[in-house]
Amino acid sequence: MIKKYIRVPSKKIKKVFIVKRNKDYLTLRYQNAKNSIKLKNPILLTEDFARIAGMMPDGSLIKDLMRIYFHQKKEPKKLKQFAYLIKKLFSPESVVLYKENETDKQVYINSQTLARFFYHILQIPKSDEQMRVPKWVFNSLVSVKQAYLKEAFAMEGTILKSLYEIRFITKDKKFAHDIKILLSTLSIQSHITERMAGTPIGLQYRVSIYRKENFIEFKDIGFDTKLHKKRFKRLLRNYKIANL
Repeated sequence: MIKKYIRVPSKKIKKVFIVKRNKDYLTLRYQNAKNSIKLKNPILLTEDFARIAGMMPDGSLIKDLMRIYFHQKKEPKKLKQFAYLIKKLFSPESVVLYKENETDKQVYINSQTLARFFYHILQIPKSDEQMRVPKWVFNSLVSVKQAYLKEAFAMEGTILKSLYEIRFITKDKKFAHDIKILLSTLSIQSHITERMAGTPIGLQYRVSIYRKENFIEFKDIGFDTKLHKKRFKRLLRNYKIANL
C-alpha cells in the first residue's frame, strides 16, 4: 500500500528548468523565460496538485506553452479556487488575471515557466492534445486520487435527476478510459458508452456509475458544486446510505 506522496526527482526538474535552491524552496525558471515560480522543497505531489490537475478539463494549457487558462460559467468560486491554488503552490512572479464577458468567465496566467511545469511535471496535455489523467495520479495515495476525481467530476460530472446514475462526460476517449481505470482503483465500477450530443453536437464518451455499492465508495470522493452536493445528498438518502 502506498503510504507517501510521490516526490518529483531533482533530475527530472533539472532537465527542464534552471533551478535555484535554498533550504525550504526551489525557484524554477524555464530557459530565458521572464518570470519564475517557487515551490516547496522537496516537491511532493499532494492533494493540492491533484486538485489543480483535476480542474484542467475546464482549463486550457495553450499549445505554445506560454499561458494557462481556466474557464468557468456555473461556479464562480472555482475561478477563485484555481487562482488560490496557483498562488499557494507556485508563488508565481507573473500576475494571475481575471477576464469576463457575456458568455465566459476565466482566470489566466501568462507564464512560460508555469506552463512548462504543468506540461512536463504535472503531465497536463496541451490544448491540441487529448486530455488524460496524469500517470502520477494512478500511483498516488488514495486521498490524492480522491482529490483529483472530486475536481474532475465537479468540472465534467453530473447526477441524473432520477438519482440512479452518476455520470462523467468527455469528448476524449482515452480520458474516459483513464477515469474508469482510476475509479476502479478505488473499488468503483463504471461503464463507458458513446453518444452524439452536446453543443455543437459531437461524439461524447460517458462514464456511468450505477448501484448502491458503488455510490457508497463514491461517497468518499463527493461533489464540490452546490447543485451536485444537494443532488448527491438526495441520492444517498434514496439508497439509505449514511451521509457522514
